Amino acid sequence: MTDLYYVHFKAMGCHVTVQFESETGNADPLARLATQVEAIEDRLSRFRPESEVMRLNAQAGQWVTVSDVLFSAIHAAKHAARLTDGLYNPLVLPAMIANGYDRSFEQVGLPFAQSPVPATDWRQIGINVRTHEVCVPQGSAIDLGGIGKGWTAARIADDLAQFGACLVNFGGDMAVRGAPRDLPGWEIEVEDPANGEALTSLSLHSGSIATSGVDYRRWRTVDGRTFHHILNPLTGLPAETDVLTATVIHPHAPTAEAYAKAVILKGSVDGLSWLNNQWNTAGLIIRHDGEVQATSNFEPFINERTLS
Repeated sequence: MTDLYYVHFKAMGCHVTVQFESETGNADPLARLATQVEAIEDRLSRFRPESEVMRLNAQAGQWVTVSDVLFSAIHAAKHAARLTDGLYNPLVLPAMIANGYDRSFEQVGLPFAQSPVPATDWRQIGINVRTHEVCVPQGSAIDLGGIGKGWTAARIADDLAQFGACLVNFGGDMAVRGAPRDLPGWEIEVEDPANGEALTSLSLHSGSIATSGVDYRRWRTVDGRTFHHILNPLTGLPAETDVLTATVIHPHAPTAEAYAKAVILKGSVDGLSWLNNQWNTAGLIIRHDGEVQATSNFEPFINERTLS
């Protein structure tokens, strides 16, 4: 007998939802989820002054031994930067702060934007796999952001997968392990940002899916400019792009998150062309003009029930 359970709570500045199908009818693994995520957030969040990542940033220029959690997340972030040739760059925190995003989004008011701060070269992040030491380049700081959410979603999904199929969703960064009984996969809706309704429904039985966009986390500065949180690391300014949202499917959650941001920065033409050439990756974009485009291999993920 299998039972389907649903858990919802807020963490990492977003809504977290977990769907879990227990093969034994035992929901005990869900009882400790919020506490587990709280402990991870205390290591990865740049919005907590005493978090481990912020203590690491305070020691920029020095080699620091970090926890397995922080080391793994930073290692994933640097790998994602390598895969995107720096379009995703975890060293954007000074640029974020310069743009006024210096606190959790719900607390951002009408900030004063400073001169843009291009991100430091991601290759300057030092990582020692043997000793679990990390060196943040002098004058810079790490912001794990969406990568941290994707990494955490995957970590939680891996833990739950020992007991049954699950779908873990951290504000659009999702990790899937297994499928519900008698179904080919978990049903995942892609939202139309124009009206908030479902644009299409996908079916996924393994891997990860991430959606990123310039349609949310927007703020106005005191001088009337509108900024969003997808920054171009080369300029330190919000991306200028014809892509409103990008949804990417990939086996690895942090990579899916980084690829979605890279597509936004590249724009619809170059972004989709680039995504089509990435290993085991599919994606869909919605442009500012409302046009929907997808990679050549995206259609098999569409839930057949939405096509009738």
